Amino acid sequence: MKIQINQPVPVHGLGKRANNEDNLFPPPGAATTADTLFMVCDGVGGSEKGEIASDLACRSLSTYYQRHRITVSDDTAVHNAIAFAQAEMERYGRENPGSQGMATTLTFLHLHERGATVAHIGDSRVYHVRNGKVLWCTRDHSYVNDLVKAGVITEEQARTHPRRNVIMRALQGGDPGTQADIHHITDLAAGDYFFLCSDGILESLDEHALLEVLSAPTSDHAKMEQVRKLCEQFSNDNFTAYLVPIQSVEMPMVELLPSEAMAQKTVGKKDSARKPFGTNVWIVFAVLMFSSGWYFWHHRTPEPVKPKPVQVAVAKDSVIVLHPVKPSKSVKQGKQKGHSKKDKKMR
Repeated sequence: MKIQINQPVPVHGLGKRANNEDNLFPPPGAATTADTLFMVCDGVGGSEKGEIASDLACRSLSTYYQRHRITVSDDTAVHNAIAFAQAEMERYGRENPGSQGMATTLTFLHLHERGATVAHIGDSRVYHVRNGKVLWCTRDHSYVNDLVKAGVITEEQARTHPRRNVIMRALQGGDPGTQADIHHITDLAAGDYFFLCSDGILESLDEHALLEVLSAPTSDHAKMEQVRKLCEQFSNDNFTAYLVPIQSVEMPMVELLPSEAMAQKTVGKKDSARKPFGTNVWIVFAVLMFSSGWYFWHHRTPEPVKPKPVQVAVAKDSVIVLHPVKPSKSVKQGKQKGHSKKDKKMR
């Protein structure tokens, strides 16, 4: 499929923090409608250089995709790209001893000819929104989400839980066992939104409030400006998000493989052979009837031909008197050859 997007719109703010440990790709102001790869990362570690971890993750993953010219994301491509990012973070940690323990969350979106591929690690999220409803959303790798899944607390209680910022997975060097959850989306339509965000966004907007903003009859820039204002007012943490609007989705024309095309032709020939069956029967029947009629016509017994009386025209002045001739005794009746010849000539 061919996916065209409108201009992506980012939001990137400090909140109530002194430094910003969030990062995003493409960087603010660099995204265009030709971009297909988007990321939001939230650095973990504070004094352990969380902002470097999030920056390294964005740069390493994008570098891997560009270097290997990946056009379609499958699970293997995503896992390899993440492994490359982990190796880069581990290398940085060896060269900079004060950065051990740095880590980051990851949200990842790649649009390609087979649809959209989403990957995530930690509690940053990706929403797929259509017509004011969430079609799909990532599930946090967090302590409180594990409690919610276990039925210990509710989602409402998780929003204010004292350990709501504790995550169970993070992207970091020296931990190759960390796996991302990967999701492939093929149901895409014009007007859809992908919304990638760090947990600082969710301090100011729950899912209901987010859908209200995205459903408002305003431009995408106005929507994200509304998000920014709410986060500046209510978020304590850094807040970062990317809004990726889907403009159009074109499905490819289906072409038959050569073997399938031959199969279709064979079926067509069989069908065409079946269709005139009734017509062929009538043609054969007509030929037989004609042949029978021709045969009986030419082999019929001829009827005897009755002689027609012959009229002889005689002139008025010429009179011929015919006298009966008596047969002589020496000539038998069966031998009257002259009479027979005369009759034949007249005829």
